[in-house]
Amino acid sequence: MLEELGLVLDRVSQIARKGEYELAIVEQNILGKPTRTTRQRTVRRLTELYALDPSCPIFRMLRRYWSVDTAGRPMLAFLTATARDPLLRDMTPYVLSVPAGETVGSEQVGSQLAEKYPARFQATTNHSTAQNLASSWTQAGFLRGKIHKTRARPQVTPVVLTYAIGLGHLSGLRGKLLLQSPWVRLLDRGPGDIQELAHEASSQGWLNYKAAGEVVEITIPEATPPAIGGRS
Repeated sequence: MLEELGLVLDRVSQIARKGEYELAIVEQNILGKPTRTTRQRTVRRLTELYALDPSCPIFRMLRRYWSVDTAGRPMLAFLTATARDPLLRDMTPYVLSVPAGETVGSEQVGSQLAEKYPARFQATTNHSTAQNLASSWTQAGFLRGKIHKTRARPQVTPVVLTYAIGLGHLSGLRGKLLLQSPWVRLLDRGPGDIQELAHEASSQGWLNYKAAGEVVEITIPEATPPAIGGRS
């Protein structure tokens, strides 16, 4: 729901409270949905994936970075969704394992679902879930193509890395473990690329990154307290 999320965040004030998001979607119909039922379904799904609640630290970080990094928005949305949707988070390592340029079809994703979650999904649910996963990966940039999808690499900016590090901090990680968190691993970049992005994010002021041998210190200015940081 990348398009819907973008419209909501563009049209609802950054200082809006939780109820104002639902008001904008359902009553003001800023997304142009044809029926009230559709609008209610949309706000429910957006809330499940992104919270739409400033009291939620994940959403507060998303709103902060969304306004300053247009190029990184697909991955910002994707990381938020993986933080709130265990199925998307647990299945993404599969698509990361596919070599660049290879085809990824719904049937393949469905087979992986059946293997990872035996007897959890009926045939029709398995198929629709596989399609939804493929759509999410396409919107994030892991796949390319409308009908025949092939493996690609998403665009990862210094701001996206900063957000991934922030999610790692919220899960309790510190120091160099922040660069090895589940969300950093979802960026589809090797250790060297991650370090380069960290240095670039530090030079741009998004975070403070210091590394000396095995000692790594990371802090994010104006991050949701407590500040991200630590040594390992």
